[in-house]
Amino acid sequence: MIDWPDQLKRDLLARRVVVFLGSGVSKNSIGQDGETRPPLWVEFLNSALEKVGGRGTSHIKKAIKENDLLHACEWLKNKMEEEWPPFLRAKFVDPGFTPAEIHKVIFNLDQRIYLTPNFDQIFENYVNGVTGGLVSVMRYTDPDVHNFLREDRTHIIKVHGSIEHPAELIFTQHDYAKARVSHSAFYDVLDACLLSHTFLFIGCGISDPDLNLLLENHRFNFPNSRPHYLVTSSKVPKDMVNSLRYNRNLKCLTYDSKNHHTELFDSLKVLASIMDNVAPVPAELGVVN
Repeated sequence: MIDWPDQLKRDLLARRVVVFLGSGVSKNSIGQDGETRPPLWVEFLNSALEKVGGRGTSHIKKAIKENDLLHACEWLKNKMEEEWPPFLRAKFVDPGFTPAEIHKVIFNLDQRIYLTPNFDQIFENYVNGVTGGLVSVMRYTDPDVHNFLREDRTHIIKVHGSIEHPAELIFTQHDYAKARVSHSAFYDVLDACLLSHTFLFIGCGISDPDLNLLLENHRFNFPNSRPHYLVTSSKVPKDMVNSLRYNRNLKCLTYDSKNHHTELFDSLKVLASIMDNVAPVPAELGVVN
C-alpha cells in the first residue's frame, strides 16, 4: 500500500490538491466490445504507423524507438492529412469507453480542480453523469479558463484539449510550440496553481515537455516549496526518483504494479476515505462575489 504523506492528507482535507490524471488512468477503461482499451502514446503512434504503411517511414520508426514522440506524431499527422481527425476518433471515441472504478475513486478525492492531458472524455462523462452536469469542463483555449483558480465549484481542465475539438489538440512538436506562444496566459495560470496548490499526479509519465518545463521552473524559482507528488510504479529506478525530486520537486509515491495495479486502486480508496466526513464541494455554485 502507498504510504500517503501526512502533508498530502492535510492538503486534501483543505481541498488544496490538484489531481492530475494521465493516460494510465484512462487505460483502465474498456470499450463496448469488452476488449479495447484507450491507447497509450506509443501504442497510438504505432497504430498510426501501421495505417500509413511502411514506405518512407523509417525516420518515424526511429523517432518512436528513441522516444522522440513529438516529432513522430507530427510526421504521422502530416502524412495522414484529412484522415487524422477520423483516426483520432476511431482510437479515442468510437470504442465507447466506459468509466473504470479508478475514475470513481479519484472523483471521491473530492477536490475542486482536476487537470488532465487526456483527449478522451471518459472522466468528465462519468463526473457529469453522477453530478447531473454540474461540474465545469474547460479547455486550455477557453478565454475564461483562468476562473478555475478562484471559483468554488469543481472544475475539470483539459490541458491539451479535447477530442471533440481536434484542431486544438496539443499532440505534436508544432502543437506544443504554438500553444506556449498563443496561450501563454494559460501557462501562467498553471504556474500560479503550482504555487498555491499541491499536485497529485496519477497515471502520468514524466515526458510531457510543457509540464516538465513548468515543474523545473517552479523548482528552481521557489527552491523551498513543499514537494508535489507523483504516484508511480516501484520499478522506477532510484536514480530517476532522486532526479525527479531534485530537478522537479516531485516526490515519488511508489506501489507494486502487479495484479493490474490493484495496490494503486486500494491505496486511492484509503486516501479518498479521509474525505468521507467532510462537506462536499458545492458543485452547483458559480462565481462567488
